[in-house]
Amino acid sequence: MLLAGDAAHQYVPTGGYGMNTGIGDACDLGWKLAAVLHGTGGARLLASYERERRPVGLRNCDAARRHSEKRAAIAAVYREAGDLTAPAADAARGAAGLRIGAIGNAENESFGIELGYAYAASEVICADPGADIANDPLHYIPTTAPGARMPSVLLSDGTPIFDRLGLWFTLVCFGAAPSEALVGAAARRGVPLDVLRIDDPATVLVYGLGLLLIRPDQHIAWRGPSCEHARAADAIVSRVAGFGDLA
Repeated sequence: MLLAGDAAHQYVPTGGYGMNTGIGDACDLGWKLAAVLHGTGGARLLASYERERRPVGLRNCDAARRHSEKRAAIAAVYREAGDLTAPAADAARGAAGLRIGAIGNAENESFGIELGYAYAASEVICADPGADIANDPLHYIPTTAPGARMPSVLLSDGTPIFDRLGLWFTLVCFGAAPSEALVGAAARRGVPLDVLRIDDPATVLVYGLGLLLIRPDQHIAWRGPSCEHARAADAIVSRVAGFGDLA
């Protein structure tokens, strides 16, 4: 049984993470189900769903709890301050404002929670050993490390790079020639693969020279400066498409 959204997790409403997490579940599971049904994905795709999404669900649940506790702390400030509407309550209002400011506004500013989740430990990701992926709930730090969501930029013509990605896997080539080995490996496996070449210097500066293999959910499945050997390419495609590692 595969569960997503509120069927799999229910949170207190602070942060609005129930909807965020449910949409993330659907994005992760939807393309994997479609790939398996179309015969372009292996059994490990569905097995990877829980491993990818369960840590995100637990992290978001914990964050919602923290936000709820902060709301309770803010309510306590108001109770302790008494009547703040009186004209003579300027000093009390100022003191209460400082206390509330110190508590913070993480509920509305946790960009790391909303954008920074990654699947580096997934069995269908070609992870980079030792890659630094931030796990800060407040701050989102873009990265091209496999497992992370592809950072978003506007191309030189104003088009969001996500609008240039294919429906299935996309091999994005930043200032580098497309890998014929990867294209051939995808064809042998029957895995749909689009190739997107980006030579704009400003965009290449953001992503770095090299290749990124992007999944349908916009997460990075593999990265490298090149891939020239058929055996290596077959191993990459087999892993990210859920067919397992080659012996």
